[in-house]
Amino acid sequence: MPEEERPMMTAADLLDLFARKATEPLQESSQILVRHLRCKESLKAAHCLVEAIDRFVGRDDYPLPAPAGILAPPA
Repeated sequence: MPEEERPMMTAADLLDLFARKATEPLQESSQILVRHLRCKESLKAAHCLVEAIDRFVGRDDYPLPAPAGILAPPA
């Protein structure tokens, strides 16, 4: 719907919408994400991954050049 045709929401409408959304059950994908974020093993694995990246990836902070076949030749 174009923006001009949408009815304006009042603050009360927004509060009502948020209250309804807060009481709705989570979708299955959201439930999986919540379980994952609450899982100590998942959090530990994520922490280990971040530590390994920090340890083994160079900290040169310079961008890698793009392969020549991707870029057009300079004019």
